[in-house]
Amino acid sequence: MPLTAKDLISAVSDLVSLPETVLRVSEMVDDPRSSAADIGELIRQDPGLTARLLHIANSPFYGFPSRIDSIPLAITIIGTDQLRDILLATSSIQTFSAFPNELVSLETFWHHSLRCAVIARSLAAHLHETNVERYFTAGLLHDIGYLIIYHQLPELASRTLTRSNRNREIVHIIEQEILGFDHCMVGGELLRQWNLPPSLCEAVEFHHTPHLARQHRKEAAIIHIANFLANTMLNRVGSDMEESETLDVTALQTAGLTPDILQSVLKDADAQFHETMEIMVHDEAA
Repeated sequence: MPLTAKDLISAVSDLVSLPETVLRVSEMVDDPRSSAADIGELIRQDPGLTARLLHIANSPFYGFPSRIDSIPLAITIIGTDQLRDILLATSSIQTFSAFPNELVSLETFWHHSLRCAVIARSLAAHLHETNVERYFTAGLLHDIGYLIIYHQLPELASRTLTRSNRNREIVHIIEQEILGFDHCMVGGELLRQWNLPPSLCEAVEFHHTPHLARQHRKEAAIIHIANFLANTMLNRVGSDMEESETLDVTALQTAGLTPDILQSVLKDADAQFHETMEIMVHDEAA
């Protein structure tokens, strides 16, 4: 019986599980019976998570007008949905920081992922989306399936990368041929295992094929555009993991964006990237 993306996730479920507190917060955000006070009390029971969340919330990247010095205040100012997404973002980096593989530099991986996240957030802000952190998280996790494939199927993954580099072919298309699934499907399955919102799952699973998204086509289109821009940002620094593909112009229509906006978004993202890298990655490595 052929291996599936779901099989791959089942095999690594113990290795790539989020902290229990983060998973519980995610569940509570979706539970109308849970109050902001309940969520705050749960987070306060994890001193490390509390410190990390407050540090990120007080960073210039978020630009909140007053200092956030407690979890209840963070929930009041940030909101429960955005709080969850900030926790997911930072905890995901921590979870995968020691995930071994010999096929890609984790620094290169997170550079590209964070570029995509920053751009996705900027695009969402331009579109006046209600929760821009959802797009940051989707952008950050859009390629997470790569790390699982590299870890579990290193020989097959090496074949896909070698063929892509040699023939200038798109990696996710080769993955479908060689593995029977691709990193997008693996990432989507991981997020479903984490019980994350369907909008995040579909944005990750269909970031190369946004027109195939079932219910959250706009989110998938925005991450598709952000990934394309991340691969062109600073002469495609950090995008050597995959051969760049062309932008699906229908994604611009789906997202409600025009090409002239993209240059402005790239400029904003370039200014934010290094600060975000310092906050999200360097702190986790410390």
